[in-house]
Amino acid sequence: MSLSKHKHALVFISAGVGDAILLVPLINALKKDGFLVTGLFTSPYQCEAMFENVHLFDFKKVALHKSTLFLYALSHYKKYDFVFLNHFAFSRSHFLVSKLMGKKLYSNYKDLELHKTSKAVHLVKPKTGIHDALQHLHLYQPEATLQDLDFNVRFNPQSIQQYQLPQRYIVVQPSSANNKAPFKNWPFENWLKLFHQISNTTIVVLGDQSETNLHHAISEQKFQHVISLIGKTNLSEVMNLLYHAQAYVGLDSGLMHIAVLFNKPTFTIWGASNPIQYGYNWLHSKHHVQSLNLSCAPCSSWIGANQQRVKSPNDCPDFKCIRDISVDNVLKELIHFLKVNVSS
Repeated sequence: MSLSKHKHALVFISAGVGDAILLVPLINALKKDGFLVTGLFTSPYQCEAMFENVHLFDFKKVALHKSTLFLYALSHYKKYDFVFLNHFAFSRSHFLVSKLMGKKLYSNYKDLELHKTSKAVHLVKPKTGIHDALQHLHLYQPEATLQDLDFNVRFNPQSIQQYQLPQRYIVVQPSSANNKAPFKNWPFENWLKLFHQISNTTIVVLGDQSETNLHHAISEQKFQHVISLIGKTNLSEVMNLLYHAQAYVGLDSGLMHIAVLFNKPTFTIWGASNPIQYGYNWLHSKHHVQSLNLSCAPCSSWIGANQQRVKSPNDCPDFKCIRDISVDNVLKELIHFLKVNVSS
């Protein structure tokens, strides 16, 4: 798709933190070609907070209720030359307002053909085995490759003095998906064992309000080198904490994607989700992926999921892919990772 007279684009941000980050290369490509880009935030996860101190969107609109969304669409009838609605953002209401606002609509929602009623609606067929950020960029640049992914958000960092942290620390997120995805979450007792073994590194533990039980478990251990901020930060503050950190250690999560945004080394433990689709070890050797690579994985994927054992990852009877990763193996790889990527 070449540059033309089209100058206004709208991108839906409707899922979680990770998906918002994975849309950044699409937005950067549009900006590079001279578009004025509006981010329309319909996500319940307050993703708009991540973009408070970045120079990415020309305009931002938060529409958490259908009434707000439809009023916005009516007041912006056919304003946008392109509207981009990715697979996680697709719903009947989003589809309807997209047609109201956009002269052309692009989506990689795999069942879009069931809803397509106009030549202005374009399905960009998703492909298995490629990174999700590239899936999104293909909505605008079908021939793009991994090397074309630009995650720069031109972040304006804010002070974190209120936390009284040492200058050097790593961020650890021991729970993913609001602690509701057992196929992603390494047993918490394993994290506690790991914390005992890496006592020469200051660890700042992050999580949301749904994970405060983890905060209490950490407090009971009376670690001298572990600072738990679980349930004590918002997304804007998390952005700054990751920006100033030396590295990220955790799981397949939104915070992993934010860390990559800031070019931080990442050490991630993977279960049922797909590191090819969501991981970053292709980007640089400093992004380490720890996985058992079982034959039944990855069973968690919106496209090309391995369903030889279960239809849904939450139906797994044992979650062996994540629970059988031993502390000893993680510790061995993590010590090497910290030695190479984190200055003492």
